[in-house]
Amino acid sequence: MLSEDQGRIFEVGFNIGILAYFQQNQLGQNWVDFYRVDLEQLKFRKILKPLIARANAISQLDQDIVTNWSEFLLLRGFLGGLNFMGEYLKSTRWKLDNLEVLYYQCSFSDENSINTYHKDERTSLNQTLNRFSDNINKLTEDEIEIILNRYLKKGEFLKADTLILFCYNKREYRIFALDTSLFSLKSEQDLTNLEFVGLIKSKLIRELNYLRSKSVFSQLRIDTGEGNDLAGLFPSDLKDYFTAFKYTDKESAKLIQAGGYAYSFWKFLEEKEILPQEAKLVISAVGYSDRGISTITVKRENINLLAPCYEIYKHDSSIKEIHIARQKVLELIKRQAERSFKGGKQFINDLSNIPINQTTVITHQEQLDDFCNTVGKIPLNLAAQLQLNPDLDLRNAHNELIQRALLSDDLYVFLTGNPGIGKTTAIADFLKAHKDEGFLFFYVSPRKQVNLDIIEKFTNPDTNELCDPRLFCLNTNSNIIADNGGKTTVQYSSLQIQDEFYKKLLILFHQKII
Repeated sequence: MLSEDQGRIFEVGFNIGILAYFQQNQLGQNWVDFYRVDLEQLKFRKILKPLIARANAISQLDQDIVTNWSEFLLLRGFLGGLNFMGEYLKSTRWKLDNLEVLYYQCSFSDENSINTYHKDERTSLNQTLNRFSDNINKLTEDEIEIILNRYLKKGEFLKADTLILFCYNKREYRIFALDTSLFSLKSEQDLTNLEFVGLIKSKLIRELNYLRSKSVFSQLRIDTGEGNDLAGLFPSDLKDYFTAFKYTDKESAKLIQAGGYAYSFWKFLEEKEILPQEAKLVISAVGYSDRGISTITVKRENINLLAPCYEIYKHDSSIKEIHIARQKVLELIKRQAERSFKGGKQFINDLSNIPINQTTVITHQEQLDDFCNTVGKIPLNLAAQLQLNPDLDLRNAHNELIQRALLSDDLYVFLTGNPGIGKTTAIADFLKAHKDEGFLFFYVSPRKQVNLDIIEKFTNPDTNELCDPRLFCLNTNSNIIADNGGKTTVQYSSLQIQDEFYKKLLILFHQKII
């Protein structure tokens, strides 16, 4: 009960944050005005009374703790909605002046108001659909009644926490479905006194330890928004995978709900022919909690990736079905892993048969006959064949061959090799050795730190400054641009220039150099 109640406070705050973003940016003003009527009925002090009663808070201290947590989660939800919507729309690169909010569904009444503001669900959604009609072909009262009867069921879009339909320039559409939850509060014991720093610190440590316990795979995202049709890259039935990793206290469960709502809403829009067939459509489903975010973004041609979410949540898999799905996924993982090792079947069987609650040492050995260590000396026959010093290790031998190739009269287009072999280092060494000839070195990488590492290769390790005063290094990435309000922005490193300058001055400087 505590988690559900505070989760509703969190959800209300999140949707208020979205409306605040719309209000600040003069976006979807009709929806801001529509929900302002409901918000005017919400009184925080009135909501606190049932919250305190449901939390069994008898003493004044316990009541103050419930009050502080409610205020904190309302604020946390508000900031989450405000910032998330701003970042989401910024990622679309849309100009807000050309953006419309055709539909926005959320709730500030009944359970979300802790039953302090009553508004019949059908009446509320009737009003929401009527407001939607103002932006599309008018829905009749009979049509709205049919929609309510069909889509006001578990797993259908009228049950969504947050559901928005955006339209940009009358040509691009986005469905945004989000389901929120609160995982850090599960019982009254989790209501730490926010006025005691030590207790807050211990709670933060627990939360950090939880986040650290998650593997790198928890950061995976499915995003087909700007790609090609990826349906062929995924199994024909994703239901087993989604079912296997469905946990009630994980963002993945919230993602499955949001994905189901988005799919249901898309079916409704298609049925009513609201979306033009030639229009670009992107669907974003988000599972959002106080601990993390899980997302799926797909294009119209990949909408079937959301169908398993719809089926799973609408029909809610039993414990038996979840267990079977997990066994199927585990067997698939085991089969794939067996192919990755010599004697892999025995190795995987040994791992699978480790007794529960028991520490067991499993030893697996492989001999790779064709492996060459990058810090080991190159074979004598290879050194003779390539006319290299036999005392060189693989990295330095590779570097020597690159230096030779760059000094030849041939034209070289590609330089390939395993990661860490020293390709970029060899190029940097060559350029430093021939810096008096002048050079323009252009390097592009999706990893921001790698670009900084390239500049590091042209610095003097003793002084941490550029190795030559004639060097002028430019660097930019999305974070640098975003920090400057989206304006075209670069960082530079130079021993001759230290000032900040803008576009005109940069052009003049280039002309002077030329």
